Amino acid sequence: MNVLYIGVNNPVTIAASGGGDDKVNVSISGGAGSISKVGAGKYIVKVGQQSDDCKITVSVDGKVAGVSQFRVRQIPGAQATVGGAISGDNVPAATFRAQGGVAAWIKDFPFDLKYTVTQFTFSTDTDGGDIAETTCTGNAFSPRAMQIIRTQVKAGKTVYIDNIRVQGEDGRNVKVPSLVYYIK
Repeated sequence: MNVLYIGVNNPVTIAASGGGDDKVNVSISGGAGSISKVGAGKYIVKVGQQSDDCKITVSVDGKVAGVSQFRVRQIPGAQATVGGAISGDNVPAATFRAQGGVAAWIKDFPFDLKYTVTQFTFSTDTDGGDIAETTCTGNAFSPRAMQIIRTQVKAGKTVYIDNIRVQGEDGRNVKVPSLVYYIK
């Protein structure tokens, strides 16, 4: 079954036999949806409510030519990463030190959505057995975080990135799961 996502323009191609494009009428029901024609056989569907029963009906000359059912779902949550490494990875110290900050994305999602990391807390254990911690605003490691990374991130250490907040294209600023890296 096809899926439409809330908060993005869902492109749909519709073809119906029995008449030219000017004789085709398309409507949507369910999912608090709307459909707009953007070209010959090309439409944009916008939905606003989760549903298992959203239907796009295609009519030609007033007769129903076909009905397609869709599920309407929220966009999956973004996940944070440092240098493409996922939480729990073993990362060489030199590789981690070469990174500039935290990014966010959705793995294996059909839309290329942009996410901006707005803040996070960076911490690691120190040689003296303490915890060095700093809060960063934006996606980049702050000067204090970079100083901690240069002096403390080495083999055997663990890096924690918590309280990560990201803003998506829809303007919502949400917290995403924390990251843990084991430095080798």
